Amino acid sequence: MTFVFELGCEELPSSSLPSLNTQFENLFAQKLKDALLGYKSLSVIAAPRRLGVVIEGVDETSEDKPFERRGPAFQAAFQGNEPTKALLGFCRGLNIAPEDTSVVDTEKGQWVVYRGIESGKPASEVLGEICQSVVNDLALSKPMRWGSGRDEFPRPVHWVLAMLDNAVVPFTAFGLESNNQTFGHRFMAPGSIRLTTASEYRERLMSAYVIADFEARKAATWSTIQSTAASNGVTVEADDKLLTEINCLVEWPVGLCGEFEERFLDVPDIALIAAMKGHQKYFHTRTENDKLSNKFITVSNIESRDASQVVSGNQRVIRARLSDAQFFFETDKKLTLESRREQLDSITFHPKLGSLGEKTNRVCALACEMAAAINADTTVMKRAASLSRCDLVSEMVLEFDELQGKIGTIYAALDNESPEVSQAIQGLYQPAGASDSVPEDVYGTLLALADRLDTLAGLFAINQPPTGSKDPFALRRAAIGILRLNEHSLLKLDLAGWISRALDAQPVGSAEGAHDQLVQFIKDRERVRLTDSGYRHDIVVAVQETNGLSTAQTETRVKALVDFSESPEFAALVATNKRVVNLLKDFELGVGSIDPSLFRDPSEQALFDTVTSVTTQVEKAVSRETFSEAISSLLTMKPASDAFFENVMVNADDENVRANRLELCRLVRDAYRLVADFSLIQQ
Repeated sequence: MTFVFELGCEELPSSSLPSLNTQFENLFAQKLKDALLGYKSLSVIAAPRRLGVVIEGVDETSEDKPFERRGPAFQAAFQGNEPTKALLGFCRGLNIAPEDTSVVDTEKGQWVVYRGIESGKPASEVLGEICQSVVNDLALSKPMRWGSGRDEFPRPVHWVLAMLDNAVVPFTAFGLESNNQTFGHRFMAPGSIRLTTASEYRERLMSAYVIADFEARKAATWSTIQSTAASNGVTVEADDKLLTEINCLVEWPVGLCGEFEERFLDVPDIALIAAMKGHQKYFHTRTENDKLSNKFITVSNIESRDASQVVSGNQRVIRARLSDAQFFFETDKKLTLESRREQLDSITFHPKLGSLGEKTNRVCALACEMAAAINADTTVMKRAASLSRCDLVSEMVLEFDELQGKIGTIYAALDNESPEVSQAIQGLYQPAGASDSVPEDVYGTLLALADRLDTLAGLFAINQPPTGSKDPFALRRAAIGILRLNEHSLLKLDLAGWISRALDAQPVGSAEGAHDQLVQFIKDRERVRLTDSGYRHDIVVAVQETNGLSTAQTETRVKALVDFSESPEFAALVATNKRVVNLLKDFELGVGSIDPSLFRDPSEQALFDTVTSVTTQVEKAVSRETFSEAISSLLTMKPASDAFFENVMVNADDENVRANRLELCRLVRDAYRLVADFSLIQQ
């Protein structure tokens, strides 16, 4: 059987349609599973004027469903061997006899329960309930009300279609009774469509100029964009974000190609593309030589009788936008980036943390220190950091804020700055998100890292970390950016010290515990990042405990431990470490205070020699970041440690001997801790 459900409404906001599409798919799939109603395939209807699903291969009835109902407590259910009124009432409600019940033991005593089987329901009844439940469970970002009703939805709902094969599935939503009626394209086929069976839904709508399925329409939209470009001798670049936005605006995509004057091509490509994409939702095109062409692709929601008029209108609009971009570019070229630097002093970054100019100075100082630490050119670093935010006061960025950094790189090149300085300016804003790339050059990486450290240090210094879901300064994203930036092959820094420097540079005193809070904040982001990648939580935490904020090594260490974690040798290693840690729990240790003259058994000397040798091996392996080799070296301590614990009583009566043996245990623990805190690993 085929089921179709459609809510017909006014044009939905393009920003909310992708979320509604995903919600419909997830909610229907989950509720069908919970209801034990089988089906073969489910596709979502998500278009500007409609939302719903088409479900094919629906079973006639849902499966029988076991259930359990708890009745009164055993003491209240029986008086002697006779059922009480409480039990009889419970049984009457379920239409069963007292002997059909059973008794179960719980933490609160014995209770009477009934375990039964709920017979499957007809598909039409189940689907009606599911549709109503899905509508109620939708998370709506900006709902509205209309008329005198209290129902809420992103836009007013005008019809409800619900059919299972050739029968209407009855239910009420938004004050409307479900029926077999839908409507075609608002302009090209506005009349009503009466379905005789659910299976003809797609075909009837296609003939009425509507591609209802979200993914099918998206594929059709991209296809018409590509074919339009090809027929005009140009190519288009894939842009899923723009394609999705256009897909949310049309029900019947029609590709059109327009042109603008070639003189605009003197403006930087990124500015022209920003004008076409951001303001007009156009796809830019390129020539065979991969150069930006003066043609663009737009998608219309209607097959016009005179497409040239539509193209002409779009050309007029884009001409005005490109003229603005050209004017901004010509105006900006009259001043160098360096001459704009003073303007940053009048722009507030944060009331307590000073201006953008002051922030730029802090970032410059921190970035130069880091550059010196890795033997990079501090002169290049200082120049790049000083100019990094100057494009924020350019006309181009004031109009197209998404060009910050990118246009700064172009302007720096026009000012004859070195390629290293120019490229670094763009790196300041990378990565902009989880899917964005990090800078390839070392100076851009250092600049971006220093900037994010300064931002985090500043906000933690004034005690404004993220709280709950609120993160107005995007500090979580900044922390994840720091983790990715520190993976650059020339950096791989221990960030703890740099956090201290960033906090010391803030114009206000740090809040109490700000350093430790910020370190933990970055560790938390790192832990989430690694566990989301599939690594075991306990192993991640064990590595973090000893790795500190040398974040570039964390994943490599974790992976090495995970690779060893299934071996029996690893289990023995963890067990030995925990035994050592337990022995040391209440003992105040010195450092390097082992006295071989206090050894009373050959196993003590053997363990001392072994752990000394192994520690050196592990230190070398860790310095080379060959952590599998380090773990293998730790495993070689097992025979010596086993013999030690078998032949020696660690807590000897002689206080000096006992302390000496515990110090030996400390050496063993410290060797393990060069890789991870094995006591935190669950085995």
